[in-house]
Amino acid sequence: MRAASIIQYRDNDMKFTDLVPKGIIAGASGEDAISLLTADHEKVQDLFRQFAALKDASDARAQQEKQRIVDAACKELTMHTMLEEEIFYPAVLAAIDDAETMNEAQVEHDGAKALIEQLGHMTAKNDMFNAKFTVLAEYVNHHIAEEQSSIFTQARIAGLDLAALGERMQARKQSLAEGERPTATRRRAPGKKRVAASRSAAHHKPQRKTAARRHAA
Repeated sequence: MRAASIIQYRDNDMKFTDLVPKGIIAGASGEDAISLLTADHEKVQDLFRQFAALKDASDARAQQEKQRIVDAACKELTMHTMLEEEIFYPAVLAAIDDAETMNEAQVEHDGAKALIEQLGHMTAKNDMFNAKFTVLAEYVNHHIAEEQSSIFTQARIAGLDLAALGERMQARKQSLAEGERPTATRRRAPGKKRVAASRSAAHHKPQRKTAARRHAA
């Protein structure tokens, strides 16, 4: 009876997560690579739906909300593509015999990044704002469908260590969120140099005129 009670106690104390390899359950600590990327997909697709609901609104409050949504989506997509290009895609490419699919995914990334760059230079008041973000959403939704049905499936079949990849990606995502500034915040540096150069040129102009006058005298 004593042995039976110990076994029963241990069975009751055991959780379902104790029987599942680390990283298999989405949202758990140690989330695997595919679960992590899928969560990113769902997050941006929710932002796409929020924007679609406000697309035709033009009042100040709606414009402000659309700007918030676009900024958030572009930030998420930028981080997501970095994680895939730096960590996930190279690992998958090395494990599967389908370079064409991976190349197409990279081209789709490049197209999305071009639209994100353009959106970063405009506000919700711009006539092309709605159109560019709508096309970006369509582009990304197509990419997500292809990625989840093909690349993710091939990654699983290839036997990649998705838990280890997920840990690397989560660490990189944390460093991007905490330690690195968005690219947009560094775009003003060249402008400052041009201003400084123009000021320097303006400062030297009177000296050249003075020298010319002395030569004429």
